Formats: sequence, structure tokens, C-alpha cells
Amino acid sequence: MCLGRLLGDLFAVAELVDDLDATISRQTSTGQRVGSRSAETGLPFNVGAAEVRDDLRNTLSTWVRDLWETHGPRREVPTGETAPDGSPVVVAELDALYLDDTLHEMAAWLRRHPTWVEHHPAGGELVDEITDAVERARRAVDLPPALVFCGPCPDCGADLYAHPDRATVGCRECESRHEVEALRAALLDAARGHLATAAEVSLALPRLLGRTLSANTVRTWARAGKLTRREPDDRGRPRFLVGEVIDVALATPTRKRVTRDVAELA
Repeated sequence: MCLGRLLGDLFAVAELVDDLDATISRQTSTGQRVGSRSAETGLPFNVGAAEVRDDLRNTLSTWVRDLWETHGPRREVPTGETAPDGSPVVVAELDALYLDDTLHEMAAWLRRHPTWVEHHPAGGELVDEITDAVERARRAVDLPPALVFCGPCPDCGADLYAHPDRATVGCRECESRHEVEALRAALLDAARGHLATAAEVSLALPRLLGRTLSANTVRTWARAGKLTRREPDDRGRPRFLVGEVIDVALATPTRKRVTRDVAELA
């Protein structure tokens, strides 16, 4: 578990949020505008960056809630019932967590509880998911998130990126043109037989599927029985058959927006 990297990424969240908000409102010049219109008349909103920001919020809130439920203080509360020996029956009730549902506040809260992370049964998954979500945020700020990755050019090997509304993509190196759907279908087919961890899947598949896919989502599908945990990697992390993840992702509607309010974190 790389706790040092996690704390560094959490510290960087505040600045990243500002950069993401600027990218979303099109105050920065990263990539082309969303939609089929020209840059002069394009929509003043970057959908890719918005989805990344929502996914980062969802990831942080999920682990804040999980850590609190695992390590948070509990107090004994009488149920009003009596045990056979005459003693009152009590239950351990988790105290409420009062925390603003903002990326800044949740990142700061996580930084204040490194030992909770270190001793959490799924601490390794926590680190993987959060560092993965932060890395996607960095990419959304630095790269054109509206472009779709199509794989290497069949003729020269250069990476090809297409606008989401285009049927063909041109190679800037050799000037050849190719069908976007054929290229992406070939990439998905080639990946189907591989095993990968949830974190690895969340790094590779979004570019192929053209949708956000977090490590937390992959694990949620596994817990729901939609995916089968396969042989773990050398760090003990469960792996999944990429083909199964692709099938579930294609059958699952794309999440439009994910937010969690303070009550859900309590």
C-alpha cells in the first residue's frame, strides 16, 4: 500500500478541483469543444471533465463512508428490550458524520485519518481507487477529454484519437483514414481474454468504451454477482476477465451524474 502517494494525491485534490471546474466551464484551452459544431460555436461545457469530477466525488465519498462505518466511534443505545437475565438490551450505534460533501472537505478528511486507511481491510483497494480517480482528473485537465481513443493506426502505428461524432479518423502521421467503430471493436476484442485488477481496468477500458468506468464501479459489480473474481495478482488483488467487464459495462446505462449529500455520508 503506497500511503505516501495517496496523501500526496489527496493534498493535490484542491488544486485539481479548481482546474477541473475551469476546464468544465471552458475557461481553459484543453481540447475541442463538445459537440459537432466548430470551436467558435461549440457548447461551453466539457462533458468528459464533468464526468471525471463526479466520479472523483463518488470515489471519495464512498471511502469516507466506508472508513467511518469501519472505524468511526460507536455508543451504546438502549433498545427498550430486556435480556433473559433482566439486563437492558443495548446496541452499538455509529455516531453521525457531519462533513460537507465537497471534494476539498472529503480529501482533507481522508488525509486526517491515515491510520484508518492503513488498518482498513480493503486499504489497498482504497489507495488504488483514489489514486486512479485523481490520475483521471489530471488527465482530464491536461488532455482533450472529448476525443475518443481508437488505438494504433493499422498502417503506421501512431495513436489515433477521433471526435465522438465522427465515423472515420485520419492519421496525422501517414494521412490514412480508418473506420472508428472497426478500430475500437478490434481493441475490445483483443482485450477480452486478459485478466486485470479493478484499478487496471478503470485505467484502460474508459478510453475503449468511451465512458467513465471507475475501479469502485467494477468492484460494486463484483459484489453484486455480475462479475467473477479471478486469480489475484502478485499483490493479492483480485483480477477480472476483461471480456466480462466489457459485457457488463455495455449492458449498464451510462451514469449521467453522481452526487452524494451530507445525509448519505452520515
